[in-house]
Amino acid sequence: MPLATTSNTLYSAQRRRLRGKRLMARSWLFAKYTLVLALGGALLWSVYTYYPIMLEAEYFRVQKVEVTGLTTLTRDDIFYLLGITPETTLWQLDLARIGARLGHHPYIKTVMLRRMFPDTLRVTVQERTPYLAISAENQRMLVDHEGVVLRVYRPEQDSQVPHILLPSPRVLEPGMRVRQQEVQRAFELLQTYHASPLAETLRVTSIAMQPSGLTVWHFEQHPFEIRLGDESVAGQLERLPYALRYIAQHRLAVRAVDLSYRKRLIIIPAS
Repeated sequence: MPLATTSNTLYSAQRRRLRGKRLMARSWLFAKYTLVLALGGALLWSVYTYYPIMLEAEYFRVQKVEVTGLTTLTRDDIFYLLGITPETTLWQLDLARIGARLGHHPYIKTVMLRRMFPDTLRVTVQERTPYLAISAENQRMLVDHEGVVLRVYRPEQDSQVPHILLPSPRVLEPGMRVRQQEVQRAFELLQTYHASPLAETLRVTSIAMQPSGLTVWHFEQHPFEIRLGDESVAGQLERLPYALRYIAQHRLAVRAVDLSYRKRLIIIPAS
């Protein structure tokens, strides 16, 4: 009996100690969660109270706008699209919306906006550059190498841009992407021309697209037209220097040179 009594007493003492430890652990856990909730509430209250103040704080107002990458557009054009007022702060700028508005401009290919705290907005622009001018009836518009229409052709400013003359009318508006078959064919022709040695000595001024597939080329160095067929354009361009050399040696007055035949080279006299 004494042994059994002693065992029961030790068991009861152990249970009391474990019960005390559990109570302390639960109290500590409750206190920890209470502290976390209190800190979270204080943080939310601080954000709710001070965030509107920070959004409009004069310290974060946009004082400088750094713009890089401009060639055709001006800083005034960019500022107009940004729509920033003297009261605007960096926190209030919706960069996604502003970037989308800038990206809709026909001249802008890509744009990157970055906040530079406390008071600077950095704008990096990559512009579209004129690749060729498309003429269709009374319209003459510049497009870039992706076929995006930029603006109206200006002779005094864009004289170095080659022309593509389309056989049928087209409605061209800035910002639209030209996907007509004749225009895509013109891009391929220009790529072939730029890849040939002729690009180093002759500058193409215009290419007239014919419904039959024939193309009529004009080069700055020669007053007559060059006619090419719709197949093996690279090979036809390779034969052109021989014709030009023959014309120069014999001092011929020429109206056109026809390279569209596979085994013949035809020189049409001016008279």
